[in-house]
Amino acid sequence: MIERFPYGKAPFWLLALALASSLLLIATRQRAAEGRPELTFATFATQHYDAYKRVLPEFERKHGVKVGMQLVDMRALQTRLQNAMLAKAEVPDVVEVVSGSMGYFTRGPIKDVGLVDLSERIAREDYRRRIVPSRFSQWETRGKLFGIPHDVHPVMLVYRADLVEALGIRVEELDTWEAFAAAGRKVLRDLNGDGTTDRYMIDLPAGGGSGLSVLMLQQGVSLFGPDGRVAFDDPRTVDTMLWYLRQVRGPQRIATDCGWGQPFSKGMMDGVALFFVAPDWRTHLMEMDVPSLSGKLKLMPLPAWQKGGRRTSVWGGTGIAITKQSKRPDLAWELVKFLYFNPEELGKRFASTNILPPFQDAWDLPEFHTPSAFFSGQQVGAEYARMAPQTPPVWDSPYSTIAEGKVNEVFERAAQYYERNGEQGLREVIERELTAGSNYVKRIMDRNVLAGAH
Repeated sequence: MIERFPYGKAPFWLLALALASSLLLIATRQRAAEGRPELTFATFATQHYDAYKRVLPEFERKHGVKVGMQLVDMRALQTRLQNAMLAKAEVPDVVEVVSGSMGYFTRGPIKDVGLVDLSERIAREDYRRRIVPSRFSQWETRGKLFGIPHDVHPVMLVYRADLVEALGIRVEELDTWEAFAAAGRKVLRDLNGDGTTDRYMIDLPAGGGSGLSVLMLQQGVSLFGPDGRVAFDDPRTVDTMLWYLRQVRGPQRIATDCGWGQPFSKGMMDGVALFFVAPDWRTHLMEMDVPSLSGKLKLMPLPAWQKGGRRTSVWGGTGIAITKQSKRPDLAWELVKFLYFNPEELGKRFASTNILPPFQDAWDLPEFHTPSAFFSGQQVGAEYARMAPQTPPVWDSPYSTIAEGKVNEVFERAAQYYERNGEQGLREVIERELTAGSNYVKRIMDRNVLAGAH
């Protein structure tokens, strides 16, 4: 055959190699197509990934399909997904994203949003009534629902029951933050005689941050309102900052900053603070990180800002969405329901994470009412479920990061003023700085003529 090839041996072998490569490429593509999943699903959370991998075979058998799971870094998932959607490149059918992401994905006109509006599906199948209402807020914009909440994340206080009870503190009397602070001033202790306070009432970040955010939300103050307008320039924000500054920076401060990770765990074990701000997910971390405190901890609701007021807040969140580029949106919706609305599986998931799902049908399962030896026999699931209906809404915006930064700037400037000048004029400083910060965010928003477009 080589001898009959008119162009010689070298061209013959080059042609043969090219043909072989082409056939191999065709065969490889065919095998890839044959093994290609009907749906792809991406998440950033390792715990979620492991839980979903365990149950996905049941969904695949039920629907006769293959689901491809992807574990992606949180920041990469957000930026690459948005860029891919804008470029009309291939994207997963279903994605799980962190709270604060929805404003990023819903910038500009509604018609350009790369996620499926799930409002009609939720209403048609009566899920609105069965899910904690406040948890939809993070995933809604301009009357459209682009995500389903994975969790509630109500906030309570975890406290060192052994130390609190030994000090004679009656937690049932700590029903307002004013009463809490008054009790806290009585427990400050220099335990080793070196002139420095070694025991504080509560762990709170000295720079505000998550602690300030939790307390603002408890007051009903979100960075933005349901209409997308700036909402943090509010008298309740001033009151919250004033109280917070007095507890973390004032001459009679009752708070210390235990930090995160090992410093936080050591602070708990050493009794540096007695009370700790605890969304549901943090209780699981405590079980993992400070096992020596088993039986010494208990949960209580947050003190209210006014007697009889809200006794909880929220911290964090995750949601699930379907991309518009999905070729099988109905199957993708079935996957969402399977992962988020299967009560039996949600019970197992709670038992391994302490994360309360927003799907209220699951709350009657035994896992939510099992006494926890770690938390002195309390039913952790039931405790958080009682708080869930009070959780405040959190409205997202493309400008949330800018607004968070401005609130933190206001707090830091107020803290510097407080340390130099004390209480005199402090309220006025906070009011002035909040107005300036709010106006700055509004100016940034006004530059984008497409921000609120439909």
